[in-house]
Amino acid sequence: MTGPSQEDAWGAADRHQRSLSPELRKMHGVWFTPPELALPTARRALAPIDDGSPLRICDPAVGGGSFLLAAREALQRSPAEFFGLDIDDHAASIARDALRAAQIQQGDGLKELEDGSFDAVLTNPPWETLREAHYTRDELATMRSQFKRQGSGKLFTYRLFLERAHRLLRPGGRLGIILPASMWFDRDAAQLREMLLDECRWEWLYGFENRERIFDIDSRYRFGVVIATKGGRTESVRAAFSRTSVEGWQTERPDHCEYPRAVIRELSPNAGTLVEVEDHRDLDLLRRIQRVGRPMLGAGGLLTWRQGDFNMTSDKDRFVLRERAESDGYAGEPDGVWRAEDRPDLLPLTQGAMIYDLDANAGAHDRGVGHKTRWRAPHDADELRPLYLVEAGPWRRAAAARPPARVGLRALSNATNERTAIACLLPDVPCGNSVGVLAPAEGSTQPVRDLAAAAAAIASLPFDWALRMRLSGTNLNRFVLTDCALPPLSAAAQDELARLALRLCATTTWSAPLWDHAAREGWCAARAPARDPEERRALQTRVDVVVADAYGLSAEDVAWITRGEPFAKGFWRIERDLAPTSRRPSRWRAATSGCSPSVY
Repeated sequence: MTGPSQEDAWGAADRHQRSLSPELRKMHGVWFTPPELALPTARRALAPIDDGSPLRICDPAVGGGSFLLAAREALQRSPAEFFGLDIDDHAASIARDALRAAQIQQGDGLKELEDGSFDAVLTNPPWETLREAHYTRDELATMRSQFKRQGSGKLFTYRLFLERAHRLLRPGGRLGIILPASMWFDRDAAQLREMLLDECRWEWLYGFENRERIFDIDSRYRFGVVIATKGGRTESVRAAFSRTSVEGWQTERPDHCEYPRAVIRELSPNAGTLVEVEDHRDLDLLRRIQRVGRPMLGAGGLLTWRQGDFNMTSDKDRFVLRERAESDGYAGEPDGVWRAEDRPDLLPLTQGAMIYDLDANAGAHDRGVGHKTRWRAPHDADELRPLYLVEAGPWRRAAAARPPARVGLRALSNATNERTAIACLLPDVPCGNSVGVLAPAEGSTQPVRDLAAAAAAIASLPFDWALRMRLSGTNLNRFVLTDCALPPLSAAAQDELARLALRLCATTTWSAPLWDHAAREGWCAARAPARDPEERRALQTRVDVVVADAYGLSAEDVAWITRGEPFAKGFWRIERDLAPTSRRPSRWRAATSGCSPSVY
């Protein structure tokens, strides 16, 4: 009795996935791997061992059999035995029907199968957390003890299956696996990256963005194909990122960037993440920035960081709704304090939506709380309208332990937004955990000057470009920032950036203490807040020029960074209300090249 045709077999696997509810598919991580992706992955993984010798090929999360079908079609010379396991018996039965001679059964690929017994492992494992619904607590604890490369966070199935696949392979065995993007940037995947670099010859990391719905999941989801040989040591990885179509992966020579292992550690000395570069010029620029710069955080870092002063969940009992306070008789005064007769003063709680690019008062609370919170632009420069207030007394009593100012940096961001590093200089105001708070790492005689200069540098387009190349998720945390480098600044450059930041950030009555501190520190006596939009744009451009000079960027470097959609990962969105030639990237390029802005 003959089995179904290859086309019918692919169709059966696809129909099985689509028959499941979205909730069940997500719970089990069931996503059919289309032949357009599985076939080139299998061919690339198997070609070096397709030499006529008998092969043993395994998929420990076989699903409907996509990868084993692809392997059967990809092999040209070698006879093969196919093995597969899946915890879903119905999926395993579909794979058995598709590959009649294969040894496929219901089972747990994380526990069963013999280590070191396969010539190739081809798989698209689930991408979910390991759930107590599938395992008892004792089994989860055992799993944690048996898998040594999983980091300290939650157990994720894709990480477990990557480690398991490595164990299943014989020395010289070939790996082809599809993994979510967190594999190349997540802190808890660091040991797995080290495994691929130090115990394998890691050949390919070909990354996709799901805009064309390669998988039936969110179009913003990112994932990649890893091809490697067990054994040896990686000297360079062929890497590509953010590809939206499988057509490039199907070609004989996919476009890519050679990513030397030394550069991985150079660009990410603390975490060993892979920066999502588009071109070898990106690597060159990032390396030069890293070499001349000073660490932002960590050992030898210029700054310290914490995620806000108050947690929006655990500290919620300490918050007072501004609207409720005002209904109880409180009134906000120009100095940014809410007062009521014979009652304790209240201070505004700064949240991420309230700040923007060197703008300490960019958002005013409109309505709602929680997920229904809505913000709007302030009606005028001095309108301060927070969602929450906190008691001033405890905050003031602890003031001696803090510098008199701080840099606020939005903690939630994205590499494709118009800005990734959204920072500004703030007075000593309390912040929620949607604002990262930066302070000087060492004692300083001019802390406000140092922080003002740092705010300008972080808010510059050169720093933003380097950061957005690194940021693969949406959480701008200590882990990401520790790998970043701030520009080396001469005393003159630091003074200029500090004054620019002060003029751009200290534009309200309640931020006036920043001017007082600058005068006391002796670096800015005359008050000149920049409120006019045209003047602010000119000052922002000057910030970009000073920081680029400090990093040693040339006019050609600036032209590359600002080259526009889609390569600049969002820079093309900056100031979309202006004519293209007037937008900030064009102004920076023009100021660097000494000519009129070109169309951006």
